[in-house]
Amino acid sequence: MKILFYFVSLIPKSVFVVLVDIYMSLRVYKYLSSYKVTLANIKIAFPTRNKNDIELLSKLSIRESIISGFESVYTWGRNEHEVNKKILRIENNFLIDSLKKNGLICVSFHSRSVDMLLSWMNSKQTTHSLYKKVKNKTLNNFIKRRRQSGISKCHETTIGGVRQIYRALKNKHIVCFAADQVPQRGLGEHLNFFNRAAYSTTLVQSLALKTLAPVIYFYIQTNQDNKICISLKTCSDSIYDDSKHKLLINQDIESFINDRPSDYSWEYKRFKRSLGSPKDPYKVL
Repeated sequence: MKILFYFVSLIPKSVFVVLVDIYMSLRVYKYLSSYKVTLANIKIAFPTRNKNDIELLSKLSIRESIISGFESVYTWGRNEHEVNKKILRIENNFLIDSLKKNGLICVSFHSRSVDMLLSWMNSKQTTHSLYKKVKNKTLNNFIKRRRQSGISKCHETTIGGVRQIYRALKNKHIVCFAADQVPQRGLGEHLNFFNRAAYSTTLVQSLALKTLAPVIYFYIQTNQDNKICISLKTCSDSIYDDSKHKLLINQDIESFINDRPSDYSWEYKRFKRSLGSPKDPYKVL
């Protein structure tokens, strides 16, 4: 399968972007369920924006999601060195080495290609990461193998997988996972996210409180020239205070998304288990 992705990756990104723009100009994307979910999410996240702004941001988000899909395909078809050459800049690259002595929790969210992000991390460090299983068995096995580059390990987002990364953290290893997915029932809490009580993971906070391991954020965003950059940022010490920690992760992720909202993957049903909502925002899609 890697050969297939390699041949796709031979298409210059600039050419692929032109093809995406042609596709977007045909307005076919408006019939996609991913666009409809994106539109619903952006209406929730930015209620004061007018209709034209919401539709434009939704369009830009779908465009960037397609392009980030190409970035994932490129990652699957190439080696880590070639992938890293596509990254323009790493902000605060020193943080990992300076904090990893006693284990490290690296928190991400779905901005651009998660696979490109993890490929970069695994090229620098040995990690244990969580992943959500892909329905296609062949593709799932391939992606898992790619994410387990070197001696890094990848665990499915289940109770068993959580136990594995907890053990890894106790053994002073680096663990990585996205904190913006809707967790399984019973594994999260309703926490404020874009002014909505969204069902959210508390895994980051729980691991931090149990192990006292430091927490950093790492994520991809594009700059004004649409070049790929990776940012690393420290997490506030209040994550270790059980009276204050619950809202912190969502607040931080919300802030990062607001820096470049078109880079975020809005096509997930992030608010499907919200409290206090008048109706299911995705019911009529």
